[in-house]
Amino acid sequence: MPTDAEFLALRIEESAKGLDALSKRAESLRRRADERLKARIMTPIPRKELIEMLATMNFNNITARGKLVDVQQRCVVPWLPVGDRDGEIYRIIPGAYGLLPDQQNPKTERELASMNVLGVNTNVQLVIPSQSRKAHFSGESTKSNESDDMEQGGFVFHQIGDLEYWGDEPENLTSYEDAANGDWLSTELHCRQRFDLDGWGLLPGKGPDQRVAIAKIADKITDLRFGRTFKLTEVIDYPVELVRAVVTPESAIIQVTVA
Repeated sequence: MPTDAEFLALRIEESAKGLDALSKRAESLRRRADERLKARIMTPIPRKELIEMLATMNFNNITARGKLVDVQQRCVVPWLPVGDRDGEIYRIIPGAYGLLPDQQNPKTERELASMNVLGVNTNVQLVIPSQSRKAHFSGESTKSNESDDMEQGGFVFHQIGDLEYWGDEPENLTSYEDAANGDWLSTELHCRQRFDLDGWGLLPGKGPDQRVAIAKIADKITDLRFGRTFKLTEVIDYPVELVRAVVTPESAIIQVTVA
């Protein structure tokens, strides 16, 4: 019969073996989870599926927005054809965080939405120093409001991605393979989808002389394609204020109007 000391030593040894087995099991599960995550972020969604997602999703639904952001932020994501204008050919490189608000932490009692969703205050024009325009038009407002309010001019949008233009001769772009392998240049404009109305549009980027602050380029995502000539409509040609979006008690999403 083992002594107390021998019995205790045996229990310690068994416990150590059990902990070692648990540690190996946990490491195996962690490694498999990492492999699944890596496989997911490295696997692009098919272009057709991404277009269908954008065409049918409810942008007010937080789960749907989360799924879209997951796709947009993967290491590999399909670009989207847009069309041509004034001899230039365009495409969208999806991304959820190309724009930043002028005020990242506004004074509001409401829940802030993630910054893949932002708002535009169209009744607030910004005074922009000629040499200091930034990606989000930081500058001094000519108007400041006291609170967030659905009645203020503007809208809420989901960020879709960066707009690029074909950097070669137009005749050298004849197929999706050409588009995938060719040179594209940044327009320093960003594409967005409005929540309240159909309409795909542009917002400014880093260019020091952007003449268009906001413009509509299509009624819906399925309008976008190569071979399509588009015009800019509903143009706002002055700098506007980009703001955070907030969630109301009724689960609606509105823009903050605090400058």
